[in-house]
Amino acid sequence: MRSLTNFAPSTFEDRGAAVAFTTPVLAQTRVRKDSREQLEVLVPNLSEGRGVYVVPWKSLPLAFPMTVHDRMLHDLIAKGEGCSPDDIRKAVLQSARCGLAGNHAVEAAEAALRDDDEQRLLINYQLIVEALKAVGLESTEILRAGLASVEGQRLTRDLMSKAARSLGLEPTELYSRIAELAVYVESIGLATSPKPARLRRMMRDLQGFRDSMTDWATDNVSEAAPIGGFCAEVAEHTINHARTVMKQLDQSVASFETLIRQWDTKRVLVRKAATRLSWLLDGWEYLIALWADSVTKSRHEQDLAVHDIFRVIPLLPKDESRLDQAMAAEKLLQGNRRSVRAYVDWRSGQLDVDLVMRIETLKGKAA
Repeated sequence: MRSLTNFAPSTFEDRGAAVAFTTPVLAQTRVRKDSREQLEVLVPNLSEGRGVYVVPWKSLPLAFPMTVHDRMLHDLIAKGEGCSPDDIRKAVLQSARCGLAGNHAVEAAEAALRDDDEQRLLINYQLIVEALKAVGLESTEILRAGLASVEGQRLTRDLMSKAARSLGLEPTELYSRIAELAVYVESIGLATSPKPARLRRMMRDLQGFRDSMTDWATDNVSEAAPIGGFCAEVAEHTINHARTVMKQLDQSVASFETLIRQWDTKRVLVRKAATRLSWLLDGWEYLIALWADSVTKSRHEQDLAVHDIFRVIPLLPKDESRLDQAMAAEKLLQGNRRSVRAYVDWRSGQLDVDLVMRIETLKGKAA
């Protein structure tokens, strides 16, 4: 077991990616790779403890009672090739579609996958439009014909060939660069998109979380108020960092001709920014849904929700912030003796079924 300050990660990879387990004690715990490239999971604040337990991934089902859904998710992640936020999200959606976390989670996972497909088509079309616009060509004929139609595809090939000649590229190379760019920004989308992509929506929702939590902490006189204020501050710092990264990406796309011409050097910067944004927002979707579910309930339940959020809040790694959030969290714990509620008596192995069902519902909302 390590204390919060001793655990405090330096990088996002050290912090690990949040996993949407439905077993309460494991909800939003984080998985990462150890020095031997083996998976391990970080379990914070067991019962009345203040630290982080580091457990080998393969030993997790032996250390904690897990729901059937979580055993499947555990297996899928173990069989996967990575543990980035995108890797974990794919495994989470795959396990949710099996129905072991309830029908609502199935519907939410299907909706999320449909949204991914729509965004994939949209971003590809928008980037083609940007390429044509960069060299002074119009795309209205493609829009009228329909990008998926035979005529639309013929028009697209003709216009993209002209665009490639203007850029001094082979058509296949232009298509390749746009396709690679589309993969990097698929979850982010473009600033001009009529339908914001997933991470832009999460940014908007995180701002709402920050505002709501700030108001709640200001009006609240309970011992949970300082904790709520801290959660709002962490959200604020995350938003500021994410906004900076998103602005850099938007500026790169706005200078589309330069981006495509200099793709061999720009691709590294775009990939790095897109990856960093994914890590910055990792783990917040569930917490946003948890708080939104709590604001209509009693003040006591809101206090408990704030403690739940604080327990797994995504603190910025040391390399990402001048503020030592882990140290601030440790001081807050020392000044507030109230323990975060225990989710399971791990000695008897009894799960809190009501909490499992609540987490399954929130899992659906945060898909």
